[in-house]
Amino acid sequence: MAMVDSTELPEVSWAGMVEWLTGSLVDQPVALIVEIGPNSYVGEDDDQEVVCAQIQVLADGVLMLRRSRVELGHLLLADYSTENLPLDIWQFDGHFEDCTDGYLFSRDANLIANTCVAWFRDNWGTRSTSELGCSYRFPDELLPPADGTDVF
Repeated sequence: MAMVDSTELPEVSWAGMVEWLTGSLVDQPVALIVEIGPNSYVGEDDDQEVVCAQIQVLADGVLMLRRSRVELGHLLLADYSTENLPLDIWQFDGHFEDCTDGYLFSRDANLIANTCVAWFRDNWGTRSTSELGCSYRFPDELLPPADGTDVF
């Protein structure tokens, strides 16, 4: 997670950030990862505390939010199915080693966005949205779409 080269979040109110983030999570492909953290973070110091959040799109409209005080890695999930996941219940079981402050599965994009924004605004006293950056990682495709345009 290197926020220095990321998308700068627009200067908006906290409520505007919730609205922007909620809208950004609609109709996204499975495996999309959205990371939010300090826009000045470079990621060179392993001992540096960095408050960050990561949202990943799972199957069936489920989103996973992970919150941490250390840099979050990209999970290599075995699959993106959501069968038997506990929805809308905050998890603190330490299942993900890099996730220091729990995670949440939900189909409610507004709940995910509000929980993410509160992490920065309320728990860490981030003064404004201008202190945050965002990066996206879209899923890779194994083969290009079959559109009839052969290279050879």
